Parts: sequence; structure tokens; C-alpha cells
Amino acid sequence: MFRRILILKPKDSVAVLLEEGNTGDSITLENSDIELLEPISFAHKVSIVDLKKNDPVYKYGVQIGYALEDIPKGSWIHGHNMGCDRGKVRREDNNEV
Repeated sequence: MFRRILILKPKDSVAVLLEEGNTGDSITLENSDIELLEPISFAHKVSIVDLKKNDPVYKYGVQIGYALEDIPKGSWIHGHNMGCDRGKVRREDNNEV
């Protein structure tokens, strides 16, 4: 079954599901279909490109994190496979010893 998605910018590497997705469901991009590799909840991210470990992850045209491992397109993107340093204070940035 085809599922609705939201992509705002051409450089996005993820789409947001606008409904529940099940393994084997598909999403449609301009010229291709991508099969979901696992269940993905409403409003969660799905990879629309193959990502290699440490590749940046883009959503709405903004880098929101980086891949913690290789992530094939059609995979759920969340805290288990995407790192994010936004909002974290590093000791060296704070001049703490």
C-alpha cells in the first residue's frame, strides 16, 4: 500500500510519514518508489536515500543529525541510528577543565 509523505526541500535525505507505515508499504518520490523495510509510525522519519555511517541527515533542508550506522533507504530514522549534537554543550566550548 502506498503511504503519504512530506518532503520540503530537494536535498532532504528523509521524508516524514503522514500516516502509519508497515513493512512492505511504499512511498513515492518523483521518479521512483521506495519500499518500507520496517514498520514506521505516523510523523516519524523514513530514509529516502542510502546513508553511510556519519553522513549528514537532512530534513526540511536543514541538517538535523548524522547516521550512526549505514542506513538503507526505506528504513526508520530515529535516535537508535541517528546522532545529533544540537543543543549539547561541549566542555571545550565552555572552557571548563
